[in-house]
Amino acid sequence: MKLIETLEPGSIELDLRSRTKEELFEEMARLLKKNPALEPVEESTVLRALLEREKTVTTGVGKEVGIPHGKIMGLSKVCSAVGVSKRGVEYGSIDGLAVRYVVAMVAPPEQSQDYLRILAKVARLLSDPSFIETLVTAKSPRDVFAHVSTLEEASPAAATEEQVLLMFELKDPDYFDQVVEYFTEVGATGATVLDARNVEGFLTRVPLFADFAKVFTERQEFGHIFMVVMDKGRVERFVAGIEDIVGDLEEEHRGIALAIDVSWSRGARGGLEV
Repeated sequence: MKLIETLEPGSIELDLRSRTKEELFEEMARLLKKNPALEPVEESTVLRALLEREKTVTTGVGKEVGIPHGKIMGLSKVCSAVGVSKRGVEYGSIDGLAVRYVVAMVAPPEQSQDYLRILAKVARLLSDPSFIETLVTAKSPRDVFAHVSTLEEASPAAATEEQVLLMFELKDPDYFDQVVEYFTEVGATGATVLDARNVEGFLTRVPLFADFAKVFTERQEFGHIFMVVMDKGRVERFVAGIEDIVGDLEEEHRGIALAIDVSWSRGARGGLEV
């Protein structure tokens, strides 16, 4: 599912008037209500969904970005709204900065997979300088709507019958969250992540070596391996997306991607929407 499918031009506001977080949530609830899918839902219900989710942990993810979201029973699809606050709103963000760029979202509980993918896509979109520039310079909601459409219009690579096991080793912990978001965004929610630190790190759990825990933990390095079965024709594009996050894999310590042909398999597996 694409973000553009959840958005309406009428649900985009380039000059939010809110001065407090409470007012901001109310304003975003009103914008969400402009989506036809939310017509039968009371505005108070939309607002309550956003507020209930916010009680668990702040959705102010840093860098002036807020992504309030929640779930509503009986909703037919994921709905989103976009807002820009020129003055900024105190939000309780993880980095303490006021929020200027907001994407609010509500979804039916039974569409958790689409919900997660759209959330991940929103997070990556709001880290895209070209999108932020569009939010700042756009003359109308239509400009923002068109830009989102352009970013998502690239057609997927042609599918083949050949499957591969793609393994990606991430060595830099600073990119872990972004790589997880990327795998989620493109539909790899069934991917497996393995702790790939050197064996020394695990020897701390063995009684014989437990007394040497400090020595081992000082030497161990971060490492995680992401594994997913995917169509062979989509590997290059998928890895290119990883490199957009971590940088050129040919450079030392960026990570390693490896594709192994799958000659036989048994059991269901999730596909990738690359």
